Amino acid sequence: MKILITGSKGQLGKKLADVLSSKNELFLTDSNSMNITDIDLVRKIIKEKNPDWIIHGAAYTKVDKAEEEVDLCRKINSIGTKNIAIVAKEFDVKLIYISTDYVFDGAKNTPYTETDNPNPISVYGLTKYEGEKFVQEICDKYYILRVSWLFGDLPESYAGTNFVETMLKLSKERTELNIVNDQIGSPTYTLDLANVISKIIEKNPEFGVYNFSGNVACSWYDFAKEIFKKTNTAIKLNPITSAQYQQKAKRPIYSYLDKSKIERTLNLKVRFWQEMLAQYLKNR
Repeated sequence: MKILITGSKGQLGKKLADVLSSKNELFLTDSNSMNITDIDLVRKIIKEKNPDWIIHGAAYTKVDKAEEEVDLCRKINSIGTKNIAIVAKEFDVKLIYISTDYVFDGAKNTPYTETDNPNPISVYGLTKYEGEKFVQEICDKYYILRVSWLFGDLPESYAGTNFVETMLKLSKERTELNIVNDQIGSPTYTLDLANVISKIIEKNPEFGVYNFSGNVACSWYDFAKEIFKKTNTAIKLNPITSAQYQQKAKRPIYSYLDKSKIERTLNLKVRFWQEMLAQYLKNR
């Protein structure tokens, strides 16, 4: 199988390359080799490589900065995704688009299903939802995967970070940390997500929207507590509210994703996020 991956230098891109490389021919692209905001370039490369699948993981992910860089965020997340969708449709390529729990407003207090109506409350969430709509309107052969609180191995020279690495770094600099305890979701290890994507490619299930994240809901405070417990790190953690921790972008207070559709469709059992975290810490 020939698979083209966008955002290949990110956390998920790295893990996808690890998981998929043994059985498939991969074309790894990033913003330097294929600027997704340039449709002519996207068309040229897709035509040349002629992939069977595109995994579209490239995105603008600086949630708070997006509130200031609205045009740039939209150009990448919305228009960039539209370009990928147009070209995927033109060349009859199956598309997997990585979306986010931030397409929801968090007003529910029961797990979000694939049929719940998105209502994003941040620029980042809105542009990712706009990307979803372009994929649905333009493509016939697509999978939209909504994921949450992603963490994974950091590629070399990767500019970003993840919550686990941020917590471990801060624990070396401080004796206590204030962590938000009223935003509920679930962490997701890039390895588990890459394995699910591999299964989708192998099994070709029904096209559409699917949720995927670690099993069992938790808060950022719960997540931090588990990180320090598993690494035997002595630090004082103070649970605080979102109101006490001012951020430019609003986050959904509750965005835990129901995974029953993907479990049923792919005949798998989603791991507890604590297991995902334990494996990540063991391998880092």
